[in-house]
Amino acid sequence: MKSSASNSKAKSPVGKNGKVRLADYFPKALFWEVDLNELDYKKDADFVISRVLDWGDYKNAWDNLELLYPKDLIQYYCVHQAQIFGNENIEKLANKFGLKPEQFPRYVK
Repeated sequence: MKSSASNSKAKSPVGKNGKVRLADYFPKALFWEVDLNELDYKKDADFVISRVLDWGDYKNAWDNLELLYPKDLIQYYCVHQAQIFGNENIEKLANKFGLKPEQFPRYVK
């Protein structure tokens, strides 16, 4: 069961200053070469979503993606991104986001 603290994050990702702090959602290890405070969660959505999907569900990153972005947008990146590797990872992503593994470009049958 999730705590009410995690549910409050789901209501609005925008902080008191009107910005989303990506560092509150994703571990620095996923974005080692950039300053998360410099990224805009809307303008840089393609980079953020792609990176999180690429690296697997590290520290519940996939759950946090859903707090920030609509499911259909995440699904789009799942099936249009060639950097997601490994059948096990792809099968977990497919299950999580309601897709079929065969929809992923790198799924090996």
